Amino acid sequence: MTITVRSLKRWLKPVAHTPLHPQWHVSRQRVKTAQWLKSQVCGVVLDVGCGNGWTREIMPETVQYVGIDYPTTVALGYEGRPDLFADASCLPVADKSVDTVLLLDVLEHLDDPEKAVAEAARVLRLGGVCLVQVPFLYPLHDEPHDYQRWTNHGLKKLFLQHGFHPEISSESNYPCATAAALFSIALAKGLLDTFQKKSLMVLIAAPLIAVLMPLVNVVGLLLGWMLPASSCMPGSYLVVAKKEILESNAEKVF
Repeated sequence: MTITVRSLKRWLKPVAHTPLHPQWHVSRQRVKTAQWLKSQVCGVVLDVGCGNGWTREIMPETVQYVGIDYPTTVALGYEGRPDLFADASCLPVADKSVDTVLLLDVLEHLDDPEKAVAEAARVLRLGGVCLVQVPFLYPLHDEPHDYQRWTNHGLKKLFLQHGFHPEISSESNYPCATAAALFSIALAKGLLDTFQKKSLMVLIAAPLIAVLMPLVNVVGLLLGWMLPASSCMPGSYLVVAKKEILESNAEKVF
């Protein structure tokens, strides 16, 4: 039987919220992201690149949610169905008609992210917000459509250029936790590759990784609690970009 990334994810789902899972640290941050979103959204919410639609399930009853995705993304196997099919660089939405735009783990997959940010600025009402999550230290995913990573400085520049006032925070301020997450994912990927190559090395690697992975995850968490927070190597960034600057004045920022 051929073991794939998708089948491995399915087998590991029961332990997704335990240190036995290679993406344990990532799932811990997902809970925090959900809380952050619920505290920020309001009015008409446009979720661009909605994927499996997990955000729809956490939205407050007071908002009007619309999920948009691109057919190519849906074809990758994401569960759920968007309300509209569209390109992030050309949204079928009227000017100044939306209160909140979500771009969650989307910008890195666009070949022209500036157009998507410009579209978010176009459809948002003045005072509306664009809520963004982008990875920084995270493996390539959804290939071949994974094109770039940003620093916090690059994100500020990107949103300032399009009439936003961006406030950027790291989703993980604990470098040891980020390092543990990357190491655990690397262990899982290495084990998967060994299985797929049908190498006898799997007889040694599998039990070793089964012991090492939860240890790495727990040690990363403990060191994160013990050592000072630092923004030097975040796993990802969260951005609250408020549309404050009129479009005609956006180019004067620099």
